[in-house]
Amino acid sequence: MVSKAHARETVMASVSPADWRSVARRLLVLTLLVFAVTARVEVVSFALHKFGSGAPVPPTTYLPRFTEIAAAEGRAYRDFPVEYPPVSLGAIELVGGTNANETGVRLVWFMVFCDLVTAAALAFGWGRRTAVFYLVLTVPLLGFLYTTIDLLSAALAVGAVALVVRGRERLGGVAFAAAVLAKVWPLALWPIMVLERKRRGLTWSAAALMIGTFLWLWWGGASGPLQVATQRHTPGWEYESAIGSILWALGHGFVSVNDSARLGVAPGWAKALLLGAAVIGIGAVWYRAARREPREIGLPAVAALSILMLSAPVLSYPFVIWLAPWAAIAWMERTGYIRWLLAVLMLASGLLVVGGHSTLTGVALSLVKTILLLRNALLAVVPVVYLLERGNVTADQTGVDTRLKIRPSVSS
Repeated sequence: MVSKAHARETVMASVSPADWRSVARRLLVLTLLVFAVTARVEVVSFALHKFGSGAPVPPTTYLPRFTEIAAAEGRAYRDFPVEYPPVSLGAIELVGGTNANETGVRLVWFMVFCDLVTAAALAFGWGRRTAVFYLVLTVPLLGFLYTTIDLLSAALAVGAVALVVRGRERLGGVAFAAAVLAKVWPLALWPIMVLERKRRGLTWSAAALMIGTFLWLWWGGASGPLQVATQRHTPGWEYESAIGSILWALGHGFVSVNDSARLGVAPGWAKALLLGAAVIGIGAVWYRAARREPREIGLPAVAALSILMLSAPVLSYPFVIWLAPWAAIAWMERTGYIRWLLAVLMLASGLLVVGGHSTLTGVALSLVKTILLLRNALLAVVPVVYLLERGNVTADQTGVDTRLKIRPSVSS
């Protein structure tokens, strides 16, 4: 007995502290994965049961609008206005049912598929732990993750960039064009291909985007892109937008116009000024990313998208889904306070939706307004921090998770 105990102690003593840390990290990652998957199973089961029971679907969700679009007769954009680009429109037509409950069931399953594609793309492009961190970071967003259409564009954009950086530039370029035609926001990520020196990916994405846009104009007419850009010519500022949130906090009331809560007036010159500021800000982010070593794309992508979101007259809560995959990449590329900044941003976004979908008055309503201002402030902090920081602390520089750095791309 003594000899066996002595042998075990000898074996344990021979294990280096680095090996113990490696085992501890693996157990932590496994625990996080189980937590994220369990949360998803619970949310999906609850949503399917709720929609399957036939209970009334709240008008604050996107499901009534999706059902309306799918049931409309005639040609989209020409015969009836649509605020979604053609790829998202196709997805809405696919999941649209005879009522909002049926649409909800179909949409949940489709978004589960997009969620899996996003995680798989992150694992393919940046490692399995990046996929795990994506699953964990989006847990606060599960209240709406599967009942909006925004995971489609996120899956396409992340899949496209993953294919491009892994040398599948043709397929990645076409997928990137599809992402832009699902939601316009991936245009802010186009410089990634310049940063990665992927000329073929740039060429294929540009060609596919031009062809897709031409087909869109041929099918829906010139008014189609304008309907998308103006959300069916809806006036004012959406209450979650940068300006709208301030007006709402100051006591201005909003009205529902075209299924969107709007405040005040958004003049053309103000929109043009914000668009110009967004172009300059996004350009500055990617210019800085191109001049920094080691190269990273996670935090610059979050910063660029944050600028785009804050400059738009519409900033709906599902837009935060766009940030999640790139936040997971940034979590792997960075260490320190940047990780917690991104985590708090995801948490605040989830809390905002939980509060916003409740009937609130008094102190509770003021709390929701405060969380909204905090969410928008965090969106502003990300690009400010990235542009002003003197040096970036990466996992490689600190010796933390050195095996998780981005693998070199495969030549095409």
